[in-house]
Amino acid sequence: MKSADWLPWISLAINFATVLAIFIARNWLRARLEKGVQHGFDRKIEQMRAELRQSEERLKSGLRDRETEIASLRSTLLSGSAGRQAMLDKRRFEAVERIWTAVNDMAPLIMLSGMMAVVNVIEVEKEIRDPKMKQFLGIIGRSAPSDPTQLKNVARDEQPFVPELAWAYFSAYSSILYGNLMTFKALENGVEPTRILKKDANKNILKAALPHQSQWIDQTEPQMYHFLLEELQGNLLKELRKILDGADASKAEIEKARQILDAVKRSEAGNIEVAAAMGHTVGT
Repeated sequence: MKSADWLPWISLAINFATVLAIFIARNWLRARLEKGVQHGFDRKIEQMRAELRQSEERLKSGLRDRETEIASLRSTLLSGSAGRQAMLDKRRFEAVERIWTAVNDMAPLIMLSGMMAVVNVIEVEKEIRDPKMKQFLGIIGRSAPSDPTQLKNVARDEQPFVPELAWAYFSAYSSILYGNLMTFKALENGVEPTRILKKDANKNILKAALPHQSQWIDQTEPQMYHFLLEELQGNLLKELRKILDGADASKAEIEKARQILDAVKRSEAGNIEVAAAMGHTVGT
């Protein structure tokens, strides 16, 4: 075969080789480029993942710190609240003790009150200038404290620490004893108590404290309110025990306490006027 016959085949082979080389080169280049791009993309993705993991860790750390702060704050608040409640409970218990101590300290007035409860004050007033009557009052006075102003009242400042109803019963109990003491002192000083003492003062207090006794109270002389002391003391003791047990007062009890304390305030205002009148009368 002549060399001229090979030329077409050689040319064809060269063309085929060229096309094949171009195809291979193009695919190789494409693969190379794709691999490079994929590598860069994978690296970028990994970098982003790392950054996200770091951000997530920072976020979790921040949340843990915040939770720790909240827990610490909650613990501080609860601890402070519990501490205040413990102090308040302790103070309430002390108030209960002092109120009951004050009730016991008023014991010297009970005998005098009991004697005044059976005295006809109106009849005594008629003979108030009679030496025999003065002698009779002197006998009664032996059961009275020599100086009533020296009677201790350790419960004087305890009102803010006890429920209103407990304080109201204590005030009602005290009003009877001091009311009879004031009546006796008026007679002892030659003053007619029915002229200056306001009967409605203690009456309103006791009717608010013991509404079921209202009819009896309306029909009874003030000095005989002495016979309500036992019931009032029992009610007071019941309320003091509620404090120790941590029981809350009902709306009805709160309203009842308000009525009693309003009556006490009016009575106290009246007592100031009576004391002034007694002082003026004795002085003249």
